[in-house]
Amino acid sequence: MTAPEEGLSAGEVARRLGVAVTTVRTWDRRYGLGPAERETGRHRRYRATDIARLERMRQLVTDGVAPAEAARIAGTATRAPRRTAVSVPDARVRGLRRAAYAMDSGQMRRILAEAVEHDVVSAWTELICPALRDIGRRHAATGRYVEVEHLLSYEISAALAAVPSPRGRAGVLLACGPDEQHTLPLEALTAALAERGRPARMLGARVPVEALAAAIDRTGPRAVVLWSHHSRPGDAAQLAAARAARPRPPLVAVAGPGWSGRAAPAGAITLADLPTALDALDQAARVR
Repeated sequence: MTAPEEGLSAGEVARRLGVAVTTVRTWDRRYGLGPAERETGRHRRYRATDIARLERMRQLVTDGVAPAEAARIAGTATRAPRRTAVSVPDARVRGLRRAAYAMDSGQMRRILAEAVEHDVVSAWTELICPALRDIGRRHAATGRYVEVEHLLSYEISAALAAVPSPRGRAGVLLACGPDEQHTLPLEALTAALAERGRPARMLGARVPVEALAAAIDRTGPRAVVLWSHHSRPGDAAQLAAARAARPRPPLVAVAGPGWSGRAAPAGAITLADLPTALDALDQAARVR
């Protein structure tokens, strides 16, 4: 809806945005997000570009961005789109971190749902991973925030699981190492594959070697991905089981920090990151 040529009053803008009129006036007084054109002796009227900045401000604040930072971004929205595009991901990370430390599940849920709905890969690489790394660093430095990490991880899992699963035969099998409890990277890969229309089975954490072998035998996947966050002896046995399957999956891949620094295992490829994994699995699914 566009603004009339004569503009809108502060009260009309507030009703359009769904905020209190005092909020509109505070944003004007404190952050300079008022009417760009001011006429002496007349009530201030908000034009279309003024309202667009305020709508951007409201959305950013709703996403958890601090008001001062949201105002800076909103103030450049109509003048320098490229700068805004760079700033918004950083602001979203700060908003997610702030919601996590406040243990505000509702706000985390809103931020994550919007990001995942837009694009799973960018949500994972530009929002989720930076937030998790920050909390991990603070925990390492202080010994605190375990509860914050657990709650955020839960909300991330829920957001990724909400990506609709495509119909059809699941040609990709994903499993964590026998002693591995970190499942989020495989959950992100499952969601990103679903976004591309590729069904996948995710076996979850701590998959025993025998269970992996049985799953491969029963489902006949075209690709198997084994994830390990830390290098452990059971990883090699799990990989051996995947390579020994008959018929053997056309693609066997390993991923995660537990495999980094090692020579590429014979008969398997190493997936360095989420985009690389998606391309490799997409290609494997196409080959018949």
